[in-house]
Amino acid sequence: MTVLMLSMLFTASSSFSTTTMKSSKITARNTRISSSKLDNDDDDFEMMENRRNAIGKVFASGVLSLGLGVMPAQAKVEGYAPPKKSLPEEYRQGTAALADMDADAPIPREAYKKLPSGVIYADLRVGSGEEVASEGSRVNIQWVLRKSNGYFVDSSEVSDGVPFIFTVGDKSGAIAGVDEGIRGMKVGGVRRLLIPPKFAYVTGVEDGKPGPVPAGFGPKQQMRRVMEVRRDVPGEYIFLEIQLTRLR
Repeated sequence: MTVLMLSMLFTASSSFSTTTMKSSKITARNTRISSSKLDNDDDDFEMMENRRNAIGKVFASGVLSLGLGVMPAQAKVEGYAPPKKSLPEEYRQGTAALADMDADAPIPREAYKKLPSGVIYADLRVGSGEEVASEGSRVNIQWVLRKSNGYFVDSSEVSDGVPFIFTVGDKSGAIAGVDEGIRGMKVGGVRRLLIPPKFAYVTGVEDGKPGPVPAGFGPKQQMRRVMEVRRDVPGEYIFLEIQLTRLR
């Protein structure tokens, strides 16, 4: 009887140990699975965070490229590159594009005059002296170039105020619209020119071509697009504001 009881106790103890061991193995396995799942969850979360950050950077880059998240002066310039010198906001965006202008307000419609060629001009300041620019005159000008939508492209001020120098009437000097539009100006005078593309950069915007030629890849490319895509669009112009600083 005693032996039988001992045998039964041993069997029960063995079953309990086996069950306990199986339970421990299952618990350990579940722990490993849970740990692995947590690790995977952490990896997934980290992957989601990295993906979210990457998307955020792409979105921010897109916003910047569209000009939606930059300073106003930069937003108005396609293919923007920081200029060699800082230009005031009113210079880049306002109607007073050249220094010491007499009129800061928008120019009235009646101030504009249209030449037979189609070039339109308005005097922002008349200038002084008896001599006027004419065929054969050697002139120095400061200039600001814009697209017809008002977007700033380039200016002599960006290049440290180095003037554009040419001889009136020399076809290799200035683009046709400037050559025609400067005639009649006096020293100190400031004039806004609205030039149809067919009187602008018809021979290209490479250095050495009739000017004033914009500097740098971005500004040149903007003018190339105008000449290639919008050259024959009715009512299309490029805006050039010029100041006659020397006449001889």
